[in-house]
Parts: sequence; C-alpha cells; structure tokens
Amino acid sequence: MRIFARQIRPRSTVLSRASNLPSTEFYKSRLPAGFAFSTFFLYTLLMSKNFTDIKTATLPNSEAEITGAITLEFLQSCRTEAIKELNNRIDIPGFRKGHIPESMLIKQVGETAILEEAAEVALGREFPALMKEANIRSIGRPTITITKLAPGVPLEFKITTAVEPAFDLPDYKKIAKDTGDVLDEEITDKEVADVVEEINKREMKPDLKEGETLEAKIRESLAHEKKFRAKEKKRLSIIEKLVNETKIDVPKVLIDSELEKMMLGFKDDVARAGIKWDEYLKSIKKAEDDIQAEWKDKANERAKAELIVIKIAEAEKIEPSAEEVEHEATHMLAHYPDSDPFRLRVYVYTQMRNEKVFEFLENVK
Repeated sequence: MRIFARQIRPRSTVLSRASNLPSTEFYKSRLPAGFAFSTFFLYTLLMSKNFTDIKTATLPNSEAEITGAITLEFLQSCRTEAIKELNNRIDIPGFRKGHIPESMLIKQVGETAILEEAAEVALGREFPALMKEANIRSIGRPTITITKLAPGVPLEFKITTAVEPAFDLPDYKKIAKDTGDVLDEEITDKEVADVVEEINKREMKPDLKEGETLEAKIRESLAHEKKFRAKEKKRLSIIEKLVNETKIDVPKVLIDSELEKMMLGFKDDVARAGIKWDEYLKSIKKAEDDIQAEWKDKANERAKAELIVIKIAEAEKIEPSAEEVEHEATHMLAHYPDSDPFRLRVYVYTQMRNEKVFEFLENVK
C-alpha cells in the first residue's frame, strides 16, 4: 500500500475565491472579504456527511486545523467525475478534450492520477459539510493536504484555514442614528450653464421628452447625482465610525485579499487611462510592493468593514430573498453567459445583503 502526503489547491466552487464572472479581475475587484463561507445557506442543501474522525485544533493568528478521513465508499463514488475532469484537461493526439475513450484515458494517465483526482473531487464536495461539522467559519483559501491516499482505504486529510474572528459589535443602531443626514445641495444656475456649455462644445444631442427643456433635464440629473453622493457620504460616515469603534483581529488572509482587490481595481483604472502598469510604476518611482505597504492599513479597514456588515446582517436577520437573488442573477447571467452560476449568485447575494444592511442603518430611528 502506497502512502504519501500531497498538498492540493482547492478546486471546488465553494473552496476558491477566484471566479470566471465577466473576468477574473471584474470579480476579484468587487468580491468582499470572506464572502463565500459566511453565506452557508447557499449550499446547505448540498451538504452531505461522508467523513469520519473529524478533529479540530485552534492555531495562532485566527487559524484552525481540521483532520479526518473521507470514507472509502464516497471516494470510490467520485471516480466517474474524476475521469470526466481529467478527460476535459488531458491532451491525447487524435482526440478532442472531453471525448477521449475512458479506457484510453486510464491507460494514458494511470490509476494513481485518477485516484488523486477523485480525492480532490471528494474533498471539494465535502468541504462545506466538513466546516459545519467542525463548527468552523472558514474564510479565504484553505490549505488542504492529503496525508494518506492509497487504493482500497479511506482518504485522510488535513485542512488549515483562516477562521472568521470573534468580536463584539458596538452599538451600531446608536451610531447610525447619531450620524446625521447629509444636507442636499442646491443646484445652482451656474452648474446647469456649465453642463449646457459642455454639451454644446461636444456637439452632443440629448434625448429630450416632448416639452422637456435641456436645462430642466440637466437640473434633474444633477439633483439625482447630488442625492446619491449625499447618501454615499452618510454610509461612509457610518461605516467609518463602526470600524473605529470595533476591535477585530483581522486575519492576514483577509487583509491580503483586500490588497489584491484594491491592486486589481487600480491596475484596471491605470489601463483604462491608456498607461502601461510598468510605465506607471516608473513614473512614480515605486515598486508594487511599496504601494501595497502604503495601502495595508486601508485594506485592514475594508476587511473590518465587511466583517462588521456580515455580523450586523446576522444579528438583524437581514438577507435578500431567494427570489430577489434569482431574479438579479438571471439578469446578470443573460449579460455574462460564461459566468459560473454558483459564484455569480454568491456575488449577487453579497451585494444585495450589504445594500439591505445599509438601508437598515440609514433608517434607524
């Protein structure tokens, strides 16, 4: 019996923080810290329990270690999916990917590779149930190590993961109530005139309704924009106060995740400005690591803010309905048909939940 230890990358949709929404950059730049593992409701129906001997140990820096075994029966049941996954990845001359005869595929890759692939499939499927069994709120990308894998015996594993930190919320209702509304700014004639001048300069042709004047349309648009900015300013003020009054030992994985999202978003902005990233770094005489070091405190604040919003949502039982999520996800899938439906729904759920939390805070009396 051959026994070996091998570290694997999480491959399941519930393990990875990456995504194939419109683009990886699109998703990562908008994905909130710790998004997937605080939304257990999305996959509880898929949970099973095909494991034994689960043991949990607390590690420093908000991490935990889970060890256990996947049953032999379940491991063997994952063989079909493992072969299908390999079929879609392996190149064999004369055959298209996904259309290789099974016997030829097995001969090409060998039984060991199929067993290893089945192990990844099994761990990917069982991960949510494993976290539930261990009472772990996993965040970030876990490290999964196969500690024992051989034909005819259960699969043994070790998982090391960052966990959602425990913390107490401040009096968020009082903070929200004490944060006054931002007064609406009056639209001046000069602001309207400036926009009219810009439209004329660019020879643009506004789409006006019958009887509607250009000045009235501009005034309405400016008023809507200022109202939106006022609302965003109040939300920012509330979340800043919450962050300042909440003590959280934010796991490094969340800070690193926020830094990654911030960097991806900034690189996208630089690219849209027509500037190559290397040229930009030369112009400011900094390395990418220098920028990340400067942004670390901000990344920590953003990660804290997301954790706070999640905890308020749980405390107040705030979440979008399944119908709301499905409606918006269906709409997005129509625009981005190549997106992973599961991850897109997680993204939609998270955005809707956050919006509802802020609406709740804005309306605290």
